[in-house]
Amino acid sequence: MGKAKSRKTKQDSRKTKQEWNRPFVTGEQFRHGLPTRRRAQMALADLKPAQMPLLLDALDEAATPVLKHLEPFAWLVPDLERFRTSRTIGTTLAWFCEFHGQSAESLLANTPHYFGFGPKESAIGAIEERIMLGMYCAYRCTSGATVDRHTYYASEEMTALILAGSETSAEVSVTPADLPSPSGVAYLAQPDGGLFLIWQILYDTLLSVQLVSAAGMEEFIGDEGELREGLSYRYVNHIYLPLPTAEAELSPPESDTPPSLHSIGGFVPAAMDSDFPQEFLTIYRGWTSAEILEVFISFTHMLRQKTTQVESTAVSAGKSATTRRRKKPSQITYLSYRSRSSARPTNETATRTYSHRWTVRGHWKRQWYPSEQRHHPIWISTYIAGPEGAPIKTSDKVTLL
Repeated sequence: MGKAKSRKTKQDSRKTKQEWNRPFVTGEQFRHGLPTRRRAQMALADLKPAQMPLLLDALDEAATPVLKHLEPFAWLVPDLERFRTSRTIGTTLAWFCEFHGQSAESLLANTPHYFGFGPKESAIGAIEERIMLGMYCAYRCTSGATVDRHTYYASEEMTALILAGSETSAEVSVTPADLPSPSGVAYLAQPDGGLFLIWQILYDTLLSVQLVSAAGMEEFIGDEGELREGLSYRYVNHIYLPLPTAEAELSPPESDTPPSLHSIGGFVPAAMDSDFPQEFLTIYRGWTSAEILEVFISFTHMLRQKTTQVESTAVSAGKSATTRRRKKPSQITYLSYRSRSSARPTNETATRTYSHRWTVRGHWKRQWYPSEQRHHPIWISTYIAGPEGAPIKTSDKVTLL
């Protein structure tokens, strides 16, 4: 979020006085599009590629109204910090001063009263300013990922390869042009519940990416703003439910430097050693920013491998589409694993019968491309072993030496 203040567009979306003064219904930002969201929740039980546009609609309904509600407060945070250090009044702080009829000094001294900002020890349950930034960045990513209507559906075999690839870094550059699309939502299928990757590019080179389980996705799109004890952040009980988010600066064009993680304020997904019972942590599974980024980078690299079969379909918007975003055609890309006939057999596969398949672990090889003056990653010696059609166990891995 550090860059958001200096990179505002001309479309300043601060609320007008008329918007602020209209009757306010507590929690209304959480209750948009509930019928669509309920249908998407039911679809998650056995999600099919053709249902991905419905999921985009549900994410838009669940995230965009909350984003618009949080935006003026998030933009205020850098102005408050600047005023503390230099007594400079920024554009957003000046607007709030005019709206409330108070001086900047008065607003700063009473942030819990005017904005709900305050330390974690606050008796009134105020939220820390930098956590507000993190929440805003998370909802911004979820909402922005639906803009271009790009969706991806990875088969169980592809998911196994993507997760295996995320465990070892390719250490190569990833430019905006390398990404499958500027924004999108990908479902990584697994027998025991899939994962979702959600991303968008901001300001040309800043990647915002999220990783959440199917159970966490169901909870997110079903969230109506009810209070949850300890679920959203460690410090304060919250009605907001932002998805775990990482931000990274992508590599410059024709660069061989890997992406670098970018700070996003106070957003910290709950750690695995949280005191909250793990069975209830459907959204906050303890992924670090680095792990979220590695899964997405592996997903990006795997799309270009020879073992990946890609099939894309464009789906026209339904007649009920009401917004400009929803009226765009949706692109559904199905990713499947192309079997390798050259896979190395082992003595075990020749003499034993297996009830499941597994991923034979490999590694990324940095292949130099003189025409681009950079490396591209090639995934070496990884394939799906075991009987054709048997279930996959992603936890069982064999390394061939």
